[in-house]
Amino acid sequence: MQRKPYRRIRARVQYDGTAYAGFQRQKNANTVQETLERCLEKLLGHPVRVKGAGRTDAGVHARGQVIAFNTENPIPAVRIPKALSGILPGDIVVDLAEEVPLDFDPVKDAVMKTYCYRLLRSERPSIFWQRYAWWYPDALDFDVMVKETEALIGKNDFMNFRALWSSARTTERQIFEARWVRKDVEGSEEALWEFWISADGFLYKMVRLIVGTLVDVGRGYLPEGIVREALLAGARGRTVKVGKCAPARGLCLERVVFS
Repeated sequence: MQRKPYRRIRARVQYDGTAYAGFQRQKNANTVQETLERCLEKLLGHPVRVKGAGRTDAGVHARGQVIAFNTENPIPAVRIPKALSGILPGDIVVDLAEEVPLDFDPVKDAVMKTYCYRLLRSERPSIFWQRYAWWYPDALDFDVMVKETEALIGKNDFMNFRALWSSARTTERQIFEARWVRKDVEGSEEALWEFWISADGFLYKMVRLIVGTLVDVGRGYLPEGIVREALLAGARGRTVKVGKCAPARGLCLERVVFS
């Protein structure tokens, strides 16, 4: 019996990462990848291996994660999101699917990824934001944090902004954009601070370490200029102490752009 030809499907995925040990499949842990593969197998009638554009950490969310997988099932790609809606758990949504060339790779073909980290600056915590923002009511100097962010733009060595056990071959990354935005939320003026950053790639926990450092500068715990110092030191292979890793719940993978 002749085997049906494979098709390559690219899909955009949203998820609340609170209940998951990250995107990538792990032993004895609930992950987004494993959940997607299990539900796709139920839909398509054969085992499926999913590849994601970003390996988000435990507790990190996604609005624009991109996955790819092969299937022999003839179901039109446009029907996959609706078909999966009744199979996937409520904290994962596939909102777009399309057929792509068989050689499409969501990691190698990605040219830019954008993350957003959210700080909730209200006097009291919010039940509606507790999963998606780091509540930080203490004093922070916004203007100092904005100025400190400028050093990130360009091609730099982020050795000092990666966590241990990073498997990256190189620590050099190109940052296209890094900016802070303040928004009104729940009746409070400019109580939501968003840090947007776009790059050609990110190291393990890189964004959360950058945010933790910027917050420490904003509260006066670390000196102004520490970001530039850490980047220059990284280029020389020298270690510099930066801020603590910001909580995972404030981070979201917003968008992936492909060549």
